[in-house]
Amino acid sequence: MPHKKTKNFKKLCINTERYGLTAFLPAGSIKNLEVGDIIEIDRIVYAHWAMYVGDGSVVHVCGPNNEDFVSNDHAIVKITRLEQVAGFNGVRINNKIVPAKDRGLKCLLPNQVVKRATEYLNKEVPYDFLSKNCEHYVTEWKYGIGWSDQASVIINVMKSLSRDYGAHQNHLMNSLTTLLNSPPVSSLKLSTSPSVKEDSMIPEFSKKLNKLWSLNSSRQ
Repeated sequence: MPHKKTKNFKKLCINTERYGLTAFLPAGSIKNLEVGDIIEIDRIVYAHWAMYVGDGSVVHVCGPNNEDFVSNDHAIVKITRLEQVAGFNGVRINNKIVPAKDRGLKCLLPNQVVKRATEYLNKEVPYDFLSKNCEHYVTEWKYGIGWSDQASVIINVMKSLSRDYGAHQNHLMNSLTTLLNSPPVSSLKLSTSPSVKEDSMIPEFSKKLNKLWSLNSSRQ
């Protein structure tokens, strides 16, 4: 049994060798940094992303007080020392080589990357946790087209939860009505208003997901 658990756990782990990734290190210990490298900063439950522009500095998208997440729809492009952005968190070079190759993308020249990264320095830029976050920006600066693997994971999870929502709700209601000797759920006039579901059951950030779905649908 322990062997089976270990085997299943390994399936969940990312093959760092395939993606050319190294272990996370303290910001002051990372070596071989080159201008135009994408820097992944480990925040334990998520990653913050920045672009190395030389002399120990990175450009990244953040809030007015250098916070990773932004509560409104705009963030600021800032240049900061890597050690200051990382704090006590580990960092590593993650140039997204495999995801870029899967998309048929090639990286731009380092001077082009820096130019793109510093174009809006100290200015506000559009921000959305799911469709335009810091990871979108660094990949766009380096490859010309932005994407976020973290956001993709969240979107897929939320899609799954949304698909299962109705089935889970009906299962719960049928269990309760059986217990209480009430009519089955099919004979009850339950509200199916999307707004009621979103406001009462689905987390707040799923509203942004629904907005993103609408935008994607209109583009297709």
